[in-house]
Amino acid sequence: MYLQSRTRRWLQALRYANTVHGQGLQMMEYFAAHAHVPGARQISGRDKRVTVLLPMDQIRMTLESQPLVPGSWLSKALSEVTTALDSIDYGDGFIPSIAALSAAIEKAIPVLEKRAIEPDESIDEIVADLERSLFISIVAPLTAHNPILPLVDKWTNEHQRFLQGHVRSDVGHYFDVRTLTSVDEPGPGRIHMQHLVSACDAGMTSFVAGASQQSFEHHPEIQAVVYAQWFAYAFAIWEEQFRGRLAKYWDSKTAEKIRRSDVLVDYFGDIRLIRNDVVHNKGICDESANTAVLRWGFTEGQPIEITAEQMISLMDLFPYVELRTAPNPQPSAGLKSAPGRLDARLLEDVKDRARELGLSDNELNAAAYSLWLKTTAAQSPS
Repeated sequence: MYLQSRTRRWLQALRYANTVHGQGLQMMEYFAAHAHVPGARQISGRDKRVTVLLPMDQIRMTLESQPLVPGSWLSKALSEVTTALDSIDYGDGFIPSIAALSAAIEKAIPVLEKRAIEPDESIDEIVADLERSLFISIVAPLTAHNPILPLVDKWTNEHQRFLQGHVRSDVGHYFDVRTLTSVDEPGPGRIHMQHLVSACDAGMTSFVAGASQQSFEHHPEIQAVVYAQWFAYAFAIWEEQFRGRLAKYWDSKTAEKIRRSDVLVDYFGDIRLIRNDVVHNKGICDESANTAVLRWGFTEGQPIEITAEQMISLMDLFPYVELRTAPNPQPSAGLKSAPGRLDARLLEDVKDRARELGLSDNELNAAAYSLWLKTTAAQSPS
């Protein structure tokens, strides 16, 4: 799963800028060194601006899209880069100024490489990152069919022209996934065009002279697939990345201990219910009949048929207020099995000692884990 991180996006931007900027610096230094040679090209003001146009724009657009919070770790890590960026001299000091920017970028890259997530991210930054990850991911299912539908329509039209006698030969009946073309023979990486036509079918309305209008709607298989993939991805992003980040933030701001399990947001709870049904219940509504925010009229026992309009509404329903509200500690969920395995002899020795002390297995586990938390509390995470 793609890590959602401002640090990572800055690292990507700096690596790109470093490559392009480094080449531009070498070119400028070469021209400057040969400026005295008769007929040599002279560096114009336009040459200077074009040389740094792309790398500087990459940095400036990253700054615009995710502004640095003054005093934050990321702002400090990039301070020399932003200072050098604002100090580009298009006059006689051009080469030294772009060399300074190049040096600042190269200095910042290893600093950013050591951290995946900023250690002092604010609630606004966490929410903005979560919003960005979901909204970008929604683009994929909404547009996934765009390259396929024209291919299917073209094939269907050509096939019908053959059936109607307008052309002598039919188009190939198999779709080559590698080349996105229709071919005559089956083979590896090829599916019958009827499978693709069927997967894209959304129903029809038929008008025939002398007969009544007939129509039916059908939820396209390809739409069901890509939307189901989004719900699985969105739940994983929430569960594996952002829920813990929110818990860590709120735990540092409140007097009571805040755990990941305390961070409850109905919007993502609904995504979990839909995800569970599409993954574990073959797309038939069960848990998703009880959604709290995404009230899309699902009926228990009926197929879940999500529309493009409902996918778009996910952006309007995004829970900005709830995510910025401190969660309340939840009651204990009771006892759970401890994860992991121990060396057989170590486990035998531990159980023998627990029996001597009169401890049950549950008491033993609680004592061991509590002591481990205490002894590691002062250690900094790597």
